[in-house]
Amino acid sequence: MRYQKWGEMMQLKHFLRQGRQKLTAALLAVFLTVMPVMAEAAAVDPLGALAAVFGVTGAYASYLEMVLDYGNNAHYQVMTGVEDRKKNGIDKNVADTELVNQVMEQLVAHGDYVLDIRSLPFQWGLTDSKEFNACCFPTDYISVNRGLVAGLDYNTDELAAVLGHEMTHGIKQHGAYNYAKAIAQYFGMTLLNMATDAMSANVMNVLADYSIAKNVTLPTEYAADEGGFYIMTAAGFNPGGPAAAMARMQYYTDHLADFTEVFEPYDHPDTDKREARLLEMMTAYSCGHVTVKNHNEVCIDGHPLLKTDWTTLEYDNSEENAYFVAGGLAKAFHDYATVRDWNFRPGENGRVEYLTDDRVYGMLKDFIERRHGDRLLRELVTAAYAEETDSGSRLRMKAAEEARQAEKVRSWEKTTQAPAARVRELYLNSDAYNDLYEPALALVESERAFSCTNNQASLAGIYAVRGRAKALQGDFAAGLADCNKAIGMDGKDAYNYLNRAEVYRAQGQPQTALADCRQAIQLDAKAPAAYKMAADIYDELGNHAEALKNYRAYKKLLPKAADIPPAYQKELKK
Repeated sequence: MRYQKWGEMMQLKHFLRQGRQKLTAALLAVFLTVMPVMAEAAAVDPLGALAAVFGVTGAYASYLEMVLDYGNNAHYQVMTGVEDRKKNGIDKNVADTELVNQVMEQLVAHGDYVLDIRSLPFQWGLTDSKEFNACCFPTDYISVNRGLVAGLDYNTDELAAVLGHEMTHGIKQHGAYNYAKAIAQYFGMTLLNMATDAMSANVMNVLADYSIAKNVTLPTEYAADEGGFYIMTAAGFNPGGPAAAMARMQYYTDHLADFTEVFEPYDHPDTDKREARLLEMMTAYSCGHVTVKNHNEVCIDGHPLLKTDWTTLEYDNSEENAYFVAGGLAKAFHDYATVRDWNFRPGENGRVEYLTDDRVYGMLKDFIERRHGDRLLRELVTAAYAEETDSGSRLRMKAAEEARQAEKVRSWEKTTQAPAARVRELYLNSDAYNDLYEPALALVESERAFSCTNNQASLAGIYAVRGRAKALQGDFAAGLADCNKAIGMDGKDAYNYLNRAEVYRAQGQPQTALADCRQAIQLDAKAPAAYKMAADIYDELGNHAEALKNYRAYKKLLPKAADIPPAYQKELKK
């Protein structure tokens, strides 16, 4: 989706604003450093010296690292969701939430992708905004507006296309790279303006925004369309969904005023070009067999199969219907190597049955039945497979697929061979997810850490956080086994005991948990979490004196701690 308001455009403006402030301070410092040198040599170009000292490339690299670090922090990810919901509200429609959850869970579980070592597992949330939009923050938090769900008329495949697109922004870390490029580009234009004084600040901002949209964000929109296509098709959705979503967006663009009661549509640049590209991808996915002519005529190898028409009273959705029919055909041609796999067979009333009852084939079967086209379908499909040997179309599709899989393997190898410092970040994020009561995500991060080859330095800790996550999900035996293993591997790490203490506490064994807390304090007297957990347990047991003692030790280590119960806070101030 395009950057818009609270979506990626607001993120971009936010980071640009921060970046400009940082760059201004850096530029001032550099300028003061080089001023004495410049004063001694009038022939020296001060702007050139300034640019050489600091450099646009340096701005880009520095800012990229900052945003990548921001994006690889579990606490920031959760905060992103909190701020998103605070600003836009929460969609209270249960049907909306169930649909988004179902689609995202299917995409995450079965989509074809590899997370970068510095990327977080996906989280998502549904807001109450009427805006027809979704966006993926640099933290891999996907914000979905109810206006998008309503605008797509609750269509599962179109929603999967949009969410797969947003996932690709996260997988490719487009947010971080786009923001870094944008700030560097803005910095470069600022230097140019300082040299020429050719434009006002307002004009320069307009030109910068245009240049960033054209040269930075739009190319990643195309890349996200492509990545989203393969994520959603691998997850079992209709390959016609992406083009159908673009067709719907284009329709709204042409009829903006007709839909504002339900949602707030807006113009999507180059929607027609994106639609055409996605149709080409669908055709390639079908081994080149399936095309759509004149927006409503579905063809197999150029031979007309059927034309679609409206199936809704709200607007003309015949184009979307054509894409879903074509998508069903594309999936079958892609998945099945022979015509026998289509399982053409006698049906009732002299009809021909074929394929399965998979939802993806629903629109295809509906229009075939309407047009009495079952026999024509069998003829065209049979002829298409017969000519594949000569055309080499299936071999080309397989070669393209193998190339994508090879790239996926390279990405996986790069991730699993990451340096120990990056593996430790996985461990720390897993621990943070446990603190945030997100054990499922903690398990994802710990399993990613286990898959890495350079995990020895963090291995005991990884077992400990995985054990705590299992316990939070109710599997106490497996959780305790992991924590015991962690302590067996490294009995000098206080936090291994604290993770086991959490397991005992969750099991209803507070005294055993307190023993692990005391052991943790012996190993590390400056571990605030040990005092906090001990204080909480004593409070639960009604031992006020011991609770106060441990809260005091916790407060001494973390003077600004705000998670101490109010009654104890008052006593600590005495």
